[in-house]
Amino acid sequence: MPETPHATTVSLPITELRNLCIAAITAAGGSPALAEATVAAERRGKTAVGTAHLVDYLDGLEAGRINGQAQPRVTNRLPAAHHVDADRGTAQLAFDAAFDDFVSSAADLGISVLNIANAFTAGELGYYTTRLAERGLLAFAGANSPALMSLFGSPGSATGTNPFSFAVPHPDGPRMFDQATSATAWVNVRDAADRGETIPEGWAQDPSGAATVEAEAALAGSLLPFGGVKGSNVALMIELLAIHGGGRFSVDAPAFDSGQENPGTGLFIIAIAADAFDPDYSQRVTDHLDRLHASFGVDFGRKRSLEVIELPRDLHSALLSRS
Repeated sequence: MPETPHATTVSLPITELRNLCIAAITAAGGSPALAEATVAAERRGKTAVGTAHLVDYLDGLEAGRINGQAQPRVTNRLPAAHHVDADRGTAQLAFDAAFDDFVSSAADLGISVLNIANAFTAGELGYYTTRLAERGLLAFAGANSPALMSLFGSPGSATGTNPFSFAVPHPDGPRMFDQATSATAWVNVRDAADRGETIPEGWAQDPSGAATVEAEAALAGSLLPFGGVKGSNVALMIELLAIHGGGRFSVDAPAFDSGQENPGTGLFIIAIAADAFDPDYSQRVTDHLDRLHASFGVDFGRKRSLEVIELPRDLHSALLSRS
């Protein structure tokens, strides 16, 4: 396989990356469904929650934090309310178990809500919203995670990074955004610590609650929300929606990268039929996004769709050794 001139990365076509991920996941005793989410994140350039994050899943499978033989249990207490107990498995597998009925419900009723509990952390949320937008649905999703972030100036971690994502159908493919409520993703701080680098101001605080640019101190302390109080409000809103189906509050969830216990946090997804109120909605949105791009240079939610991934050599070697 080709290498870059400095041989620090390996170039992998999508099919090869998918096969490598499937081999590593299968060897760890997990479901190949996780490979699709990993590849989707890499194709969109979301490397922090792509193949690099797959290693966290592999470690979780091998340590028992993830049930590789999970059998998600789907229940519908109300026509537009879908619930999945993930059986300590991955959120992606639980999503697959409910997907068809969830899509049909949203199309038939105009709106539907899915809540997943008892799962490992959700990974890239854009994976879920994009799949729904590809079926002609507007989608909004959010998830909590083990406590890693300060809230309202607290000296310690009071909630997770609690990402959220929104996607809307578009003729050229869904337009989507996916972001954490923290100033940066926790994995970015971890990566900086591994490289011995400092981090930008405003990302994190040390264990005493003092601002820090030292990655190691940040890992021992807590991340900071974007926008101060405004980010704290959004983070807490996401958590209260995410645990609606029985997921653990962030402060009650064990770490996702150590021990043997599944974090058991929550994930919610709201799907709305694009024509629920206006049959011309999708065309109006397309025209408006075109106008924003032409008049203001705004290109909302367009994501890359890479066909070849530049995978760090050490990460490629790690996956090969676990395949």
